[in-house]
Amino acid sequence: MVPVRSTQLSITAALALALVSGMTAGCAPPSSKTSTRAAAPPVVAETPIIEDVSDHSLPVEKYLMSPTENDRIERARSKLIGSCMKRFGFDFTPNTPDYKKMSGQVTNRYGPTDPKIASSLGYRQAKRQVEEEVSPVQSPLSADMKNVLGIRDESEKDAPSPTGDTYRGMRIPDGGCAGETDRKLTRGGGIIQDAEVAIEVNFRNFERSTKDVRVKKSFADWARCMKGRKFSYKTPIDAINDPRWRTDTPSALEIATATAEVECKQRHNVIGIWVSVESAYEREDIKVNAKQLNEVRKGIDIAFKNAASVVGA
Repeated sequence: MVPVRSTQLSITAALALALVSGMTAGCAPPSSKTSTRAAAPPVVAETPIIEDVSDHSLPVEKYLMSPTENDRIERARSKLIGSCMKRFGFDFTPNTPDYKKMSGQVTNRYGPTDPKIASSLGYRQAKRQVEEEVSPVQSPLSADMKNVLGIRDESEKDAPSPTGDTYRGMRIPDGGCAGETDRKLTRGGGIIQDAEVAIEVNFRNFERSTKDVRVKKSFADWARCMKGRKFSYKTPIDAINDPRWRTDTPSALEIATATAEVECKQRHNVIGIWVSVESAYEREDIKVNAKQLNEVRKGIDIAFKNAASVVGA
């Protein structure tokens, strides 16, 4: 159970990684150590009762790529790469996952929260989500296609992207078709992947929330409730990480545990407390890092607009 971050998934997972590592310098703002908030726990003005997390979002989500933004940018990326590859005689357009099926940050962040899903899938929601998001695997690329595209095999991952290289007498763009595409989408200061400062806010405050006295008390209440149902865990994180769930399909025990967990979370409003506390930490962190994060938001908006000129709204 960890926070979700949006990713650039193109072609296959391995090729996506290569494309991300080969992106131009303008794809994300310069990384710098993010500032940290004051040591005192933040004040929580109110704690709503939350059973369905799908109705809620976290403050940091404003500075992370949303499913809609990912969808438009990646569709534009795929189209631009396809057009570039066609110039070199290759019929190749990267597969693009259905980003609109992607969920927000909170869906699986706190473990199972929906009794119906828990009673049928146990702790498998996260696995199902990933399977829905990944695009179909494409056929392997030839060495020439990889060269024009601008990617390297794992053994060549540290090699520089093509610069001044040619294919059949035509000059390959710096960084290949992927590099050309990313420069178009980031023109004017756009960013097409989550910025490090936003990722750090996302992950750091999840960790902080689990150590907050208010969340820890809710965990203790939850643990007593679980013990009353013959399940012994200190926290929901321990429950979801139980190694017994590392099987292909959920067992009867897993389903029973997940179902009991949801009931105990609801009885003690664990999710309401957890979301409220984590949001308070995020708001403080966002305030400290406001300058960087505002630039991130502008960068996402610019790339989103650049993508619209390629694929429309």
